[in-house]
Amino acid sequence: MEPSGGRITFLVDPTMWDERNALPRAVYGDLDRVVRTDLYYHYATPVCAQRWLDVCDDPAYGHRDLLARVRGILPGLVDALCADVGSVPSVALSSLGPGDGSVDELILAGLDARCRVASYCGLDFSFELLRKAVHRIAIGRGAGAGFPIRAICGDFTDLGAIGQLHDDEADAQIFALTGFTLGNYGEAELLEDIGRLMRPGDYLFLDARLHDFGELPTDMSGFRATNGEAFRSYDLESVRRFVFGPAEVATMADVDHVRIDFDTTRSLTTVPDALNLLIYCTGLDTTVRLTGEGVRRERPDLAVTTLYHLPSLARWLASSTEFESVWWRDAGGVAFF
Repeated sequence: MEPSGGRITFLVDPTMWDERNALPRAVYGDLDRVVRTDLYYHYATPVCAQRWLDVCDDPAYGHRDLLARVRGILPGLVDALCADVGSVPSVALSSLGPGDGSVDELILAGLDARCRVASYCGLDFSFELLRKAVHRIAIGRGAGAGFPIRAICGDFTDLGAIGQLHDDEADAQIFALTGFTLGNYGEAELLEDIGRLMRPGDYLFLDARLHDFGELPTDMSGFRATNGEAFRSYDLESVRRFVFGPAEVATMADVDHVRIDFDTTRSLTTVPDALNLLIYCTGLDTTVRLTGEGVRRERPDLAVTTLYHLPSLARWLASSTEFESVWWRDAGGVAFF
């Protein structure tokens, strides 16, 4: 807890000290457990956290463009929020995976321009990124100073301290799922998990990266070869080092000693016309760092991200989830709901 009056509180969710998370060798001694396409371990440990920060700092990736888009849509979002609530509310923001905190800083500033920020809560599996986000928001000048800040180290898909996410004093509670996290998981299961954290009347703000291919063909063979230029922002050195992060931590392997590539597929999504980019490596022949065990994998899958066809995504959200859309925007390659 911060010594200056307790404005900032750090909590550790009980799931973080059960057996599956508390024993380092059980996680990082098992390559098949730690290397997951949903990015579960991709932000944990200083190495992986820094790999993500390096991606955010890479101009070719587009994180700065995302920030510009968030800044541009916030006035309309806040107008829609006030209209739906029926007043100019006090608002609590709970961020599900704040990353470096830059998106949340903008959201708080946008809310503060018209509403009163009642509190902020950041929830992240990565303690390193959580510290970074809280530091940014605590010292930032984008929102009115003084609102309470809570940081919870935990996994929002399996959370014990659900009650800590809510601010009962606020008129409106917003959950934020940004950074294209929707595309890293099975969408239906992820939104069900988030729905269990929420109460009736709560709001969810999420983003999704879009593609402009329209309705996708059933047969995706040859799609990557024909449209490879559209995926240049993922074919970057910073991205390769990021997706290889858990393998880098768990083994003696170096990203420069494997080949990293990606497939385009539709096999990992249930959203019509959604396009998965499945990133993998080949030629992994190394030693597990904590056990000394030799390990060889021909083609481990490292990460998945998903691009969406906006009309199909909007219809799917309306028909296949328990959420009701009160506002959305197409911000040129990114959709916000």
